[in-house]
Amino acid sequence: MNTSEKLALLRERMRAAGVTHLLVPSDDFHQSEYVSDHFKSRAYISGFTGSAGTLILSLDDARLFTDGRYYIQAERQLEGSGITLMKSGSEGVPTPAEYLAESLREGGVLAFDGRCVGAKYADELKSKLPGSVKFVTGVDFPAQIWPDRPALPANEIWRLDEKYCGRSHSDKLADLRRVLSDKGCQAFVMSSLCDVAWLYNLRGSDVKNTPVFLSFCLVTDSADTLYVNLSAADKIAASLADEGVTLRPYDEFFADLAKLSGMKVLLDRSACSQAMIDALGGCELFDAPNPTLLMKAKKNPTELCNLRRCHIADGLAVTKLMLELKYGEREFDEYSVGEYLYKLRAEAAERVGVTLLDESFGTIAAWGSNAAMMHYTPSQTKSAKVTRTAKPFSTTLASTTTTTTAESVPMLLVDSGGQYLEGTTDITRTFVLGEISPEIKLHYTLTACGMLRLLNLKFLEGAPGASLDVICRQPLWERGIDYRCGTGHGVGYLLSVHEGPNRFQWRTGSAPIEEGMVTTDEPGVYCEGSHGIRIENELIARKAEHNEYGQFMSFENLTFCPIDLDGIEPNLLDRSDIRKLNEYHRSVFEALSPYLCPGDREKLAYLTREI
Repeated sequence: MNTSEKLALLRERMRAAGVTHLLVPSDDFHQSEYVSDHFKSRAYISGFTGSAGTLILSLDDARLFTDGRYYIQAERQLEGSGITLMKSGSEGVPTPAEYLAESLREGGVLAFDGRCVGAKYADELKSKLPGSVKFVTGVDFPAQIWPDRPALPANEIWRLDEKYCGRSHSDKLADLRRVLSDKGCQAFVMSSLCDVAWLYNLRGSDVKNTPVFLSFCLVTDSADTLYVNLSAADKIAASLADEGVTLRPYDEFFADLAKLSGMKVLLDRSACSQAMIDALGGCELFDAPNPTLLMKAKKNPTELCNLRRCHIADGLAVTKLMLELKYGEREFDEYSVGEYLYKLRAEAAERVGVTLLDESFGTIAAWGSNAAMMHYTPSQTKSAKVTRTAKPFSTTLASTTTTTTAESVPMLLVDSGGQYLEGTTDITRTFVLGEISPEIKLHYTLTACGMLRLLNLKFLEGAPGASLDVICRQPLWERGIDYRCGTGHGVGYLLSVHEGPNRFQWRTGSAPIEEGMVTTDEPGVYCEGSHGIRIENELIARKAEHNEYGQFMSFENLTFCPIDLDGIEPNLLDRSDIRKLNEYHRSVFEALSPYLCPGDREKLAYLTREI
């Protein structure tokens, strides 16, 4: 079926059920950013495959809301579908709740699967919609028109050794129970897959590139219950029992919640589903931030030590890709860049002595104007060719010769990462493989300048990510340029490449940046039809000096890979920015040169030369 046929079938089901509007989110039962194929209802119906978006279908209209990362992709994928793109965050564009408030009339009925819609979002809908609107939250309408829907995954769950995670489950559980006691609660319920995996020191493969498993947990002062597909936990069941963990079937979680009637239950409404709230109807609910979120975000010394090691391997792999792109003879298209980079990651991991398990997300290798799509996905069959002129290495010649054309700016953006036993990585470099215009060089230089200014920032403890984000954007803002996304996100430890609460985002980054948090630093410029530039490092927040003004904080760099000097115009940088760039490149050479052969070491010396 095409999209129009799917919409027609859904409208038939809606009419039969007396429903006027249907909301289809991107979430699973756990409010995850990345979901297994079973939960990709919005993508199945609309054809839009980005990770974030909300489809709202009425009997005579259809709207898809998504953010600035996906504007270009959504426009292409929705063409001819009968679905109108709503560019969330753009001036004059309503939020989904605001749109529904305008669209739903007296007697309207809004349906959504309460298991896949967050409780806090449901609260917003109820507060903004007319009081006469009825809600239907117990029906999965997309399932009624999805005949070959993938089954719920149930892959093997495995234990992460303490030499990697640094703390035992019993220690983490004791911390959690202290929070329960302090708040006077008898129970804590949690559905976030990454937080459950972190708490129990377990990992899985139910979501592509994110080593988690479908699960819920329920903790009281005397019980510790983990809800999973029992067949997936065969190999760990005995050891979990020894730790006092009770295993229960995944599909009995909601029924068990109803048995807590009369108890005071701690939960985070922003991280649980409306269905969970409904099941806990007989309880006193204590709404507070999920305690494990902050515990997980502040990496312990073991995790930080391991992360430093795997980032050396990661930077080494991307640097070797850079050497091949600049000076090698291998031919690439966008898709083969990702395949080759994974091979380099495996080789680098072995060289450094860490263990690579997977990518942390599908590699974004975007040539020319494709890089203007922030989350571009190269196709195996329709990838753009990387057209650069390779030549023997020489420190006396410019390293590129191809000239810019209106059809293709000779730059390749590569955003990639790895899942290692030693942690999760995320790195972006934009490689200049030909001559670029002064305007594009301006964009490249300002992007690098912003990244380095944030990396070198010193700030007082308690500063939120929102206040630090503007430091990175300032070089671009001074020229009237911006990018429609955050500057950086938290990164998990062998978990999701995107994690909270830490982030650099001037609109919403309210969480303080605390010691041990790992956050990306990734400004960029995206010009539709022309080019995209992003330069991304990861940073560890650490304590600096303490004096009469309080505790100062700074960042430790985790990512070691050259910034392409062919994109840098030194005359646009002040003396301080040039010093930051040269110091960064010295650190890259010191970190990576021991792992390179003499010829590649010489090339790295040139790529990290002082300007």
